[in-house]
Amino acid sequence: MSEATKNSARQLKLFHLENPLSARLGNEFFRALPVSPGVYFFYDSEGQLLYIGQSNNLRARIGSYRHVTPEKNPKRSLRLVSRIIRIEWEICETAEEAIKRESELLLEHRPPFNRAGVWKGDPWWLKAEASDGVLHLELKREEDGFGPLPSAFRFIYGSLVRCLYRLNFPELCVSKYPHGIMDIRVPLELSLALPASKETLQLLLACISGQPSALLEKLAALPVSISAMHEEYWQQEEEGIQKYATKHSKIIQTLNGGLMVD
Repeated sequence: MSEATKNSARQLKLFHLENPLSARLGNEFFRALPVSPGVYFFYDSEGQLLYIGQSNNLRARIGSYRHVTPEKNPKRSLRLVSRIIRIEWEICETAEEAIKRESELLLEHRPPFNRAGVWKGDPWWLKAEASDGVLHLELKREEDGFGPLPSAFRFIYGSLVRCLYRLNFPELCVSKYPHGIMDIRVPLELSLALPASKETLQLLLACISGQPSALLEKLAALPVSISAMHEEYWQQEEEGIQKYATKHSKIIQTLNGGLMVD
Protein backbone atom coordinates (compact mmCIF):
# COMPACT_ATOMS: atom_id res chain seq x y z
CA MET A 1 0.00 0.00 0.00
CA SER A 2 1.40 3.39 -1.00
CA GLU A 3 1.95 6.16 1.54
CA ALA A 4 -0.76 8.26 -0.12
CA THR A 5 -3.25 5.38 0.20
CA LYS A 6 -2.32 4.90 3.87
CA ASN A 7 -2.82 8.60 4.55
CA SER A 8 -6.18 8.53 2.78
CA ALA A 9 -7.26 5.51 4.82
CA ARG A 10 -6.25 7.22 8.06
CA GLN A 11 -8.12 10.33 7.01
CA LEU A 12 -11.28 8.37 6.19
CA LYS A 13 -11.02 6.56 9.51
CA LEU A 14 -10.69 9.85 11.37
CA PHE A 15 -13.84 11.26 9.79
CA HIS A 16 -15.75 7.99 9.38
CA LEU A 17 -19.49 8.61 9.38
CA GLU A 18 -21.71 6.65 11.72
CA ASN A 19 -25.21 7.63 12.70
CA PRO A 20 -26.32 5.87 15.92
CA LEU A 21 -28.75 8.69 16.64
CA SER A 22 -30.28 8.52 13.16
CA ALA A 23 -31.36 4.94 13.78
CA ARG A 24 -32.84 5.97 17.12
CA LEU A 25 -34.58 9.22 16.20
CA GLY A 26 -34.81 9.07 12.41
CA ASN A 27 -33.26 11.26 9.73
CA GLU A 28 -36.44 13.33 9.45
CA PHE A 29 -35.96 14.51 13.04
CA PHE A 30 -32.56 15.98 12.22
CA ARG A 31 -33.70 17.51 8.93
CA ALA A 32 -36.52 19.28 10.79
CA LEU A 33 -34.27 20.93 13.36
CA PRO A 34 -34.21 24.75 13.21
CA VAL A 35 -31.30 26.59 11.61
CA SER A 36 -31.27 29.10 14.45
CA PRO A 37 -29.21 30.02 17.51
CA GLY A 38 -30.28 28.26 20.64
CA VAL A 39 -29.68 25.87 23.51
CA TYR A 40 -30.19 22.11 23.26
CA PHE A 41 -30.83 19.39 25.86
CA PHE A 42 -30.06 15.65 25.78
CA TYR A 43 -32.12 13.23 27.92
CA ASP A 44 -31.85 9.50 28.61
CA SER A 45 -34.61 6.85 28.73
CA GLU A 46 -35.48 7.76 32.32
CA GLY A 47 -35.86 11.45 31.56
CA GLN A 48 -32.58 12.50 33.19
CA LEU A 49 -30.98 15.59 31.69
CA LEU A 50 -27.57 14.44 30.47
CA TYR A 51 -26.10 17.43 28.68
CA ILE A 52 -26.75 21.06 27.78
CA GLY A 53 -25.09 22.78 24.83
CA GLN A 54 -25.55 25.81 22.62
CA SER A 55 -24.92 26.77 19.00
CA ASN A 56 -25.62 29.49 16.50
CA ASN A 57 -27.02 26.73 14.24
CA LEU A 58 -28.99 24.10 16.14
CA ARG A 59 -29.47 21.82 13.14
CA ALA A 60 -25.76 21.63 12.34
CA ARG A 61 -24.63 21.26 15.94
CA ILE A 62 -27.15 18.67 17.07
CA GLY A 63 -26.71 16.79 13.80
CA SER A 64 -22.97 16.59 14.39
CA TYR A 65 -23.55 14.17 17.27
CA ARG A 66 -24.53 11.56 14.69
CA HIS A 67 -20.89 11.50 13.65
CA VAL A 68 -19.38 10.74 17.06
CA THR A 69 -16.99 7.80 16.59
CA PRO A 70 -14.24 6.06 18.60
CA GLU A 71 -11.68 7.32 16.06
CA LYS A 72 -12.11 11.03 16.79
CA ASN A 73 -14.03 11.37 20.04
CA PRO A 74 -13.38 10.54 23.72
CA LYS A 75 -15.15 7.69 25.50
CA ARG A 76 -17.17 10.25 27.44
CA SER A 77 -18.79 11.46 24.19
CA LEU A 78 -19.47 7.88 23.08
CA ARG A 79 -21.17 7.15 26.40
CA LEU A 80 -23.26 10.29 26.08
CA VAL A 81 -24.48 9.44 22.57
CA SER A 82 -25.28 5.86 23.59
CA ARG A 83 -27.70 7.16 26.24
CA ILE A 84 -29.49 9.91 24.29
CA ILE A 85 -33.15 9.04 23.78
CA ARG A 86 -34.76 12.48 23.62
CA ILE A 87 -33.49 15.84 22.35
CA GLU A 88 -35.11 19.19 23.06
CA TRP A 89 -34.07 22.74 22.27
CA GLU A 90 -34.78 26.37 23.05
CA ILE A 91 -34.42 28.97 20.29
CA CYS A 92 -32.62 32.24 21.10
CA GLU A 93 -32.60 35.53 19.21
CA THR A 94 -28.82 35.69 18.81
CA ALA A 95 -25.71 33.55 19.27
CA GLU A 96 -24.68 35.77 22.19
CA GLU A 97 -28.04 35.18 23.87
CA ALA A 98 -27.61 31.41 23.40
CA ILE A 99 -24.20 31.49 25.10
CA LYS A 100 -25.59 33.48 28.02
CA ARG A 101 -28.61 31.18 28.34
CA GLU A 102 -26.41 28.07 28.32
CA SER A 103 -24.25 29.50 31.12
CA GLU A 104 -27.33 30.14 33.27
CA LEU A 105 -28.74 26.66 32.67
CA LEU A 106 -25.44 24.88 33.35
CA LEU A 107 -25.12 26.45 36.78
CA GLU A 108 -28.76 25.68 37.51
CA HIS A 109 -28.86 22.03 36.39
CA ARG A 110 -25.19 20.87 36.37
CA PRO A 111 -25.76 17.96 33.93
CA PRO A 112 -23.43 14.97 34.46
CA PHE A 113 -21.89 15.07 30.99
CA ASN A 114 -21.02 18.78 31.08
CA ARG A 115 -17.63 19.77 32.42
CA ALA A 116 -16.91 23.37 31.45
CA GLY A 117 -19.29 25.86 32.99
CA VAL A 118 -20.66 23.75 35.85
CA TRP A 119 -17.96 24.71 38.34
CA LYS A 120 -15.05 27.08 38.64
CA GLY A 121 -11.77 25.23 38.13
CA ASP A 122 -8.13 26.22 38.58
CA PRO A 123 -6.77 28.80 36.10
CA TRP A 124 -4.15 28.25 33.40
CA TRP A 125 -1.20 30.29 32.15
CA LEU A 126 0.14 30.13 28.61
CA LYS A 127 3.80 30.75 27.89
CA ALA A 128 4.70 31.22 24.23
CA GLU A 129 7.60 32.27 22.05
CA ALA A 130 7.96 32.61 18.28
CA SER A 131 11.49 32.42 16.91
CA ASP A 132 13.30 30.98 13.89
CA GLY A 133 10.10 29.76 12.29
CA VAL A 134 9.01 27.80 15.35
CA LEU A 135 6.13 28.51 17.72
CA HIS A 136 6.77 27.21 21.25
CA LEU A 137 3.74 26.83 23.50
CA GLU A 138 3.45 25.66 27.08
CA LEU A 139 0.19 25.57 29.02
CA LYS A 140 0.75 25.36 32.76
CA ARG A 141 -0.80 25.95 36.16
CA GLU A 142 2.09 28.08 37.43
CA GLU A 143 1.96 31.86 37.08
CA ASP A 144 4.27 32.12 34.10
CA GLY A 145 3.26 33.78 30.85
CA PHE A 146 -0.17 35.00 29.84
CA GLY A 147 -2.93 34.53 32.38
CA PRO A 148 -4.73 33.68 34.48
CA LEU A 149 -6.85 31.98 31.82
CA PRO A 150 -10.22 30.41 32.71
CA SER A 151 -10.20 26.69 33.46
CA ALA A 152 -12.23 26.18 30.28
CA PHE A 153 -9.22 27.28 28.21
CA ARG A 154 -7.95 23.69 28.34
CA PHE A 155 -10.94 22.65 26.24
CA ILE A 156 -10.37 25.26 23.50
CA TYR A 157 -6.56 25.13 23.46
CA GLY A 158 -6.58 22.23 21.00
CA SER A 159 -9.01 23.97 18.66
CA LEU A 160 -6.81 27.05 18.58
CA VAL A 161 -3.67 25.00 17.85
CA ARG A 162 -5.37 23.03 15.06
CA CYS A 163 -6.90 26.10 13.40
CA LEU A 164 -3.63 28.03 13.54
CA TYR A 165 -1.76 25.09 12.06
CA ARG A 166 -4.35 24.76 9.30
CA LEU A 167 -3.92 28.44 8.50
CA ASN A 168 -0.19 27.87 7.94
CA PHE A 169 -0.73 24.69 5.89
CA PRO A 170 -4.20 25.00 4.29
CA GLU A 171 -3.63 22.21 1.76
CA LEU A 172 -2.13 19.69 4.19
CA CYS A 173 -4.11 16.53 4.95
CA VAL A 174 -4.95 16.23 8.65
CA SER A 175 -3.35 12.77 8.71
CA LYS A 176 0.00 14.58 8.28
CA TYR A 177 -0.49 17.00 11.15
CA PRO A 178 2.14 16.76 13.92
CA HIS A 179 1.64 13.99 16.43
CA GLY A 180 -0.77 14.90 19.19
CA ILE A 181 -2.48 18.01 17.85
CA MET A 182 -5.49 16.10 16.53
CA ASP A 183 -6.05 14.57 19.95
CA ILE A 184 -8.98 15.75 22.05
CA ARG A 185 -6.49 17.17 24.54
CA VAL A 186 -3.35 18.29 22.77
CA PRO A 187 -0.04 18.08 24.67
CA LEU A 188 0.46 20.89 27.17
CA GLU A 189 3.84 21.66 25.62
CA LEU A 190 4.26 22.02 21.85
CA SER A 191 6.88 23.20 19.37
CA LEU A 192 5.42 23.74 15.90
CA ALA A 193 7.46 24.57 12.80
CA LEU A 194 5.40 27.28 11.08
CA PRO A 195 6.37 29.48 8.12
CA ALA A 196 4.54 32.42 9.73
CA SER A 197 5.29 31.72 13.39
CA LYS A 198 5.34 35.35 14.56
CA GLU A 199 2.14 36.27 12.74
CA THR A 200 0.56 33.10 14.10
CA LEU A 201 1.49 34.07 17.63
CA GLN A 202 -0.14 37.47 17.19
CA LEU A 203 -3.36 35.77 16.05
CA LEU A 204 -3.19 33.48 19.07
CA LEU A 205 -2.71 36.44 21.41
CA ALA A 206 -5.71 38.19 19.87
CA CYS A 207 -7.89 35.10 20.38
CA ILE A 208 -6.78 34.72 23.99
CA SER A 209 -7.59 38.40 24.52
CA GLY A 210 -11.15 37.81 23.36
CA GLN A 211 -10.67 39.04 19.79
CA PRO A 212 -10.82 36.01 17.47
CA SER A 213 -12.21 37.88 14.45
CA ALA A 214 -8.86 38.16 12.63
CA LEU A 215 -8.24 34.41 12.88
CA LEU A 216 -11.81 33.50 11.97
CA GLU A 217 -11.77 35.80 8.95
CA LYS A 218 -8.56 34.24 7.67
CA LEU A 219 -9.97 30.74 8.19
CA ALA A 220 -13.17 31.68 6.35
CA ALA A 221 -11.07 32.77 3.35
CA LEU A 222 -9.43 29.34 3.01
CA PRO A 223 -10.58 26.98 0.23
CA VAL A 224 -13.56 24.78 1.06
CA SER A 225 -12.53 21.42 2.51
CA ILE A 226 -12.54 18.35 0.30
CA SER A 227 -15.58 16.83 1.99
CA ALA A 228 -18.68 17.95 3.84
CA MET A 229 -17.48 16.02 6.90
CA HIS A 230 -14.19 17.93 6.98
CA GLU A 231 -15.98 21.23 6.49
CA GLU A 232 -18.35 20.46 9.35
CA TYR A 233 -15.41 19.54 11.58
CA TRP A 234 -13.62 22.84 10.97
CA GLN A 235 -16.84 24.81 11.42
CA GLN A 236 -17.24 23.26 14.86
CA GLU A 237 -13.67 24.18 15.76
CA GLU A 238 -14.21 27.79 14.71
CA GLU A 239 -17.54 27.97 16.50
CA GLY A 240 -15.89 26.73 19.68
CA ILE A 241 -13.28 29.48 19.49
CA GLN A 242 -15.95 32.14 19.02
CA LYS A 243 -17.99 30.71 21.89
CA TYR A 244 -15.01 30.72 24.23
CA ALA A 245 -14.16 34.34 23.41
CA THR A 246 -17.75 35.50 23.87
CA LYS A 247 -18.42 33.51 27.02
CA HIS A 248 -15.24 34.57 28.81
CA SER A 249 -14.84 38.08 27.41
CA LYS A 250 -15.27 39.81 30.77
CA ILE A 251 -12.60 37.60 32.34
CA ILE A 252 -10.01 37.66 29.60
CA GLN A 253 -10.18 41.43 29.17
CA THR A 254 -8.44 41.70 32.56
CA LEU A 255 -5.63 39.23 31.85
CA ASN A 256 -2.03 40.25 32.42
CA GLY A 257 0.57 39.91 29.68
CA GLY A 258 3.77 37.95 29.55
CA LEU A 259 4.13 36.40 26.10
CA MET A 260 7.36 36.95 24.23
CA VAL A 261 7.67 37.67 20.53
CA ASP A 262 11.24 37.86 19.22
